[in-house]
Amino acid sequence: MRFAGILPALLLAGCATSYNVATEQQESLLISPEREVQMGDSISRRVEEEFTLVRDPELLARLDRVGSRISGVADRRDLLYRFSIVEEKEPNAFALPGGPVYVTTGLLGLARSDDELAAVLGHEVGHIVARHAAKRIQGALGMELLQIVAISTGAADARARYGLDLAFASLMTGYSQLDELEADRLSVRYLKRAGYQPTASIDFLTRLRDHTHNQPIRRFSYFRSHPYFAERIRTVRAEATGQIQFDDYINRAQE
Repeated sequence: MRFAGILPALLLAGCATSYNVATEQQESLLISPEREVQMGDSISRRVEEEFTLVRDPELLARLDRVGSRISGVADRRDLLYRFSIVEEKEPNAFALPGGPVYVTTGLLGLARSDDELAAVLGHEVGHIVARHAAKRIQGALGMELLQIVAISTGAADARARYGLDLAFASLMTGYSQLDELEADRLSVRYLKRAGYQPTASIDFLTRLRDHTHNQPIRRFSYFRSHPYFAERIRTVRAEATGQIQFDDYINRAQE
C-alpha cells in the first residue's frame, strides 16, 4: 500500500479526543491507543537491537513483582505493561508507547529497596499513562509517523526503518521538563496506591543526584534531559508529604 493511501485512513481512524484521568485534561491525538501499542512493539525491537537484554531470573522476578504492583494501580488499565532489563552500567530507565518499560542493570544496583525501584517504575508508568511518548513522537515525526505504522504492519523498507530510528532517538533524548515533573507526581500517586513508601522517590533522587555528580554525559543518558534534581525532589516531597524544605529551592552546583 502506498503511503498516500495510508494517511487518510490513519487520520480518520486514529485522531480522537478523550479525557485523560491522570493528566486531568482533554487530549487529541492522531495516535489511537491501538496504534500506540503497535508503535511500542515496533520500537521495542529497535531497543533490543541497541541493548542486550538481561535474562537473570532473580532480577526479572524482582522487577516483575514491583512492576505488577505499580501497573496494577495505574490510571490506564487498557495496556499490558512489560518490564525488561538491559545491560548498561549507567542508571537509566525509559518507557515506550503502549506499555514496554526498560531499566538498566546500573539502575537496579542504585535502587536499594523495592520502594525505590517502585518509584522509578512509577515514574515510567506515569509517562505511559500520560501518553508522553506518543505525544513526543507525534510532535517530532509528523509525516514520518506513517513509517512507524508501516513497520507495525510488516513493511521494512528504508523509509520505514528511518522513521523507526527517529522515534527511537526521540525517546532516548528525553521528555520535556513539564512531562518529567508530571511523571514524578504520578509516581508518588502510584506508590501510595500500591502500598510503597512515597518518600522513597526522595531517597532515590538524592542518591541519583550524588551519583551523577561529575559523571560524563553518555550517549543515551536519560536523566540529562530532566529538570534540576532540586526541582524534582521538591515536586515529589510536596506530593508525598505536602511539605517542602529550604534546600529544595537550591539548584546545587553538582546538578
